[in-house]
Amino acid sequence: MLLQLLINNPILLTPLVIATIPLVINIYKIKQYKKGAYYKITKNYYSSVMRDKGMHGEYLIYKYLSYFENFGGKFLFNILVPKRNGETAEIDVLLICAKGLFVFECKNYSGWIFGHEAQKNWVQILPTGRKRSHKEYFYNPIMQNAAHIKHLKTLIGQNIPMHSVIVFSDRCTLRDVTIKSSDINVAHHYNIASVITHILYQTKTDITEPEINSIYSKLYPYTQHSYQEREEHIRNINNQQIP
Repeated sequence: MLLQLLINNPILLTPLVIATIPLVINIYKIKQYKKGAYYKITKNYYSSVMRDKGMHGEYLIYKYLSYFENFGGKFLFNILVPKRNGETAEIDVLLICAKGLFVFECKNYSGWIFGHEAQKNWVQILPTGRKRSHKEYFYNPIMQNAAHIKHLKTLIGQNIPMHSVIVFSDRCTLRDVTIKSSDINVAHHYNIASVITHILYQTKTDITEPEINSIYSKLYPYTQHSYQEREEHIRNINNQQIP
């Protein structure tokens, strides 16, 4: 009876169609998401990625740079690289391509960011209303990523070109961030593609396709960590308190 009513009164379909549009769009986004390398490697649910700031920031890096896959680039995520002391260092996102390895440290923060490349701790200032603000300290991401690259070189060799890229959320403002070294790259999500393209044009060294595949194969197992390995890594991070 309901079907016949809709057939005889097609105008009734309009609210129904309008109500289903968000659902259809969401289903399409999930299908597209599952086709990408981020899902295939991390197995993170789309809904979880959209809710978690850290995962969402990592996914946005991949989303904005995924077209590099058309030129032979390969991505890896959440690589737990072993350190000499038995602990692990986590690389958020890694792009392996003909110009070397792009090592991304993602800071999906909001507010104002202050920092200098030589300072151990940087500052995030968040407004709390009524002209008040809250200050948070976080470890210098440039130093953090430099350590990641050091451990990565120990694992795969010293001769592979590696590029450090710190990526901040579009929701934050780099209020006073001082970078003097030419080999340090700091970007937002919105301009990450242009930053990477610029580095590609500036890099003369090339690595071959077999080398890319070899590096990918060697590092992939470090993305497939167990729950216990993940928990141990988090405990080690939590034990490293900022003074």
